[in-house]
Amino acid sequence: MDTARDLAHGDPWRDSLERSLARRRERASRSVPAPAPAPESAPESVRTPRRAATTRRRPPRTPRPPARRQRAGNLWATLQVWGERARARIPGVGPRGVGGIALLAAIVASSLAGGGAGGAPSAARADAAQSAFVTRPSGAQLTPAGAAASRTRVCPQTVATAGYANPLAGAAVKPERVDQGVDYAGSGTLVAIGAGKVTYLGTTNTGWPGAFIEFQLLSGADAGCYVYYAEGVVPAAGLAVGQTLLAGQPVATIIPKYPSGIELGWGSGRGTKAFAKVAGQWSPTDDQDNVASAAGQSFSALIAALGGPPGKVEG
Repeated sequence: MDTARDLAHGDPWRDSLERSLARRRERASRSVPAPAPAPESAPESVRTPRRAATTRRRPPRTPRPPARRQRAGNLWATLQVWGERARARIPGVGPRGVGGIALLAAIVASSLAGGGAGGAPSAARADAAQSAFVTRPSGAQLTPAGAAASRTRVCPQTVATAGYANPLAGAAVKPERVDQGVDYAGSGTLVAIGAGKVTYLGTTNTGWPGAFIEFQLLSGADAGCYVYYAEGVVPAAGLAVGQTLLAGQPVATIIPKYPSGIELGWGSGRGTKAFAKVAGQWSPTDDQDNVASAAGQSFSALIAALGGPPGKVEG
């Protein structure tokens, strides 16, 4: 081969271009190295780009009320049911009484839900408490006499004999009229109807024509009720206020042929006033007309159930 001839006839410009392009390709290959292939033993998650992975979205959760609010709602519903049942079963509970129960429920529910003690105004809480326990016509004012009557309602005045004794078992008496209580004439000993505690004992300045003895029953169907023996009676020896009595225990002795006789009945626990007087069942007009009070008739029925003679309804 004639080498000198080949060099003489070559294209210097093309050779230079090819050398330049070769250098550029070499520099590009050095600046961006090729990624190394993953080992065959590597897991698929390593060899697969993250962008290729698919993501699963969870369905949105339904928000649930906080536990305290849920308890408050349950309490509100329960007290509403109680209020309606009380209104249906107890004649003395009217719409205002049910409203008071509902308002109390709202206060408790507000506290449980996070409202705290300040969840309702003080006036509203006071009105709720009053409405829940003192039932009266809407818009009516509770007079002192009415307030006293409401306090005496704790006495059920039930005609039941279990645990009780005939108060006239040790006496010979003649029944007379039923007024605030039951009037009798006769002689003998008066005994306690049931277990009780002496709350009043007076022989002068009682407001009655004679003595006044009162005790509160501690057991039986009428536990909490007060019983009085008044007028022509002498307290049993050693009897004192605060003393505990047993059913059938002597309480007083009847004064024979006493002008006004004796009277037995439901007391009020307020000095020497009978239940009928405090509850508004008795007045001077009723006395003149011989009108029998509801409390007097109740006590007469109890004596009859215990084996004693009932009083006479004259008016």
